[in-house]
Amino acid sequence: MEKSNKWTVRDVITTALLTVLLIAIQLVVNMVCMANDFVSMVLSVGFTMLLCAPVYFLMVSRVHKRFVSLAYMTILGLVFLAMGNWYLLPYYIVAGIICEIILWKNGWESKKKMTAAWTAASLLYNGVNLLPIWFFWDTYEAFARASGMEQSYIDSFVSYYTSPGWLVFIIVFTTACGFVGSLIGSGLIKKHFKKAGVL
Repeated sequence: MEKSNKWTVRDVITTALLTVLLIAIQLVVNMVCMANDFVSMVLSVGFTMLLCAPVYFLMVSRVHKRFVSLAYMTILGLVFLAMGNWYLLPYYIVAGIICEIILWKNGWESKKKMTAAWTAASLLYNGVNLLPIWFFWDTYEAFARASGMEQSYIDSFVSYYTSPGWLVFIIVFTTACGFVGSLIGSGLIKKHFKKAGVL
């Protein structure tokens, strides 16, 4: 029998807690990678998607309901909104909807669908760096300066994300990291989470 799609208080708490963990991982990775421009701008998003994948798999599998991905992406967008990057809220809502479409028919029971959803999310996550370059430069520059970023860092950011070669590498690397992270998450669910009674 298909599990009811009606959310419970437990589902809300689980989604909220694991979303906080996902965002914390992202913030820590960003802070650690800021020590080097190349790592920060080229590799950090891929590292983020790799490390967050198992938590995402756990969240989707444990809540076992629709709209988990949308809730996570919306909260993530709200965090960016609070930081001054307002344009990322509607962007991440759209990304969440795309993930929900992939998972719509009992996707939480299919590791392939969860892998597809997180891989798509990894590809779309590059928007956090691409949208400022393409559409919202003034907003991003104001945010960067208010955050204490040096001009050399901003110049490096522009250099990497306007170079076709680097842009292709970043997108492919990030998407590949998301896919590999999904394989790790799938394996952890099968070998550890279920045995530990987490699911």
